[in-house]
Amino acid sequence: MTKNIPPQDNKYSALHGAVWSGGAFLYVPKGVKVDLPLQAYFRMEGSGEGTFEHTLIIADEGSEVNYIEGCTAQTYSANSMHSACVEIFVKEGAKARYTTVQNWSKDVYNLNTKRAIVEAEGTVEWVGGSMGAKYVMLYPGSFLMGEGARADHLNVGVASGNVWKDTGAKVLHLAPNTTSNILAKSISKDGGIMGYRGLVRMGHNSAGSKSHVQCDGLMMDPESRSDTWPDIQIQNPHVTVAHEAVVGKISDEQLFYLKSRGLTEEEAAGMIVNGFIEPVTKELPMEYAIELNRLIQLEMVGSIG
Repeated sequence: MTKNIPPQDNKYSALHGAVWSGGAFLYVPKGVKVDLPLQAYFRMEGSGEGTFEHTLIIADEGSEVNYIEGCTAQTYSANSMHSACVEIFVKEGAKARYTTVQNWSKDVYNLNTKRAIVEAEGTVEWVGGSMGAKYVMLYPGSFLMGEGARADHLNVGVASGNVWKDTGAKVLHLAPNTTSNILAKSISKDGGIMGYRGLVRMGHNSAGSKSHVQCDGLMMDPESRSDTWPDIQIQNPHVTVAHEAVVGKISDEQLFYLKSRGLTEEEAAGMIVNGFIEPVTKELPMEYAIELNRLIQLEMVGSIG
């Protein structure tokens, strides 16, 4: 088996390869379908600390698994760094979902490398919620190597105050009749910057493949920013690719309607935000969806008025 993320891939994977000392390993045998989600939790405890955990998931032929990872850190005045690697191997006809809910303190640099290799008729799903942190660079990648392989990327991120999040997804269609869907939801407030940086490449052997990319940005004030940098490379004429991006703010009409039904302005804004992120939260187990909604509500305090 070839390595998914070699240390020479980029400078952060090189750093990770030099110092990592722990993490999680998951192997699902052929035909085994794990009904309940498997969960891991990583916590950064010290000031000025770096964490470099390594997650390796192998879903053998015809297996199914849902792996959930939680990450958090205490608040310190000194900057900390999180530089992890996630490698997923999805064998023929298997299905693997990787879910992460991250609630970092705002002194953490979150610089990860995540990648999946998907064989014929296999499916990988990336579901993520990103709260906090100071600077984030994160673009999970999916290599669709076999015919009929599929990748779904769903992510929601919040940047408030002095926070810059450069996130997105990379999907390489390297076989016929492969499919990818990328949905990126972002919320920026109090001058925060959210960016989507994505790559979709339809390779020479990708005839019959389809990809859809959707980037939705919600800006809570005039000081915040939402950027989109899509990169679409088509090397086969017999493919279908669609990209759409929408950036806006909570409309006065929506607020007026909800306030006329008895809600306060803050409650109305919270309901609109919950509806905005619902495509991502509905894919989470209930306790994680409730926690993500709660974290976003805490971030939204004072956004209106």
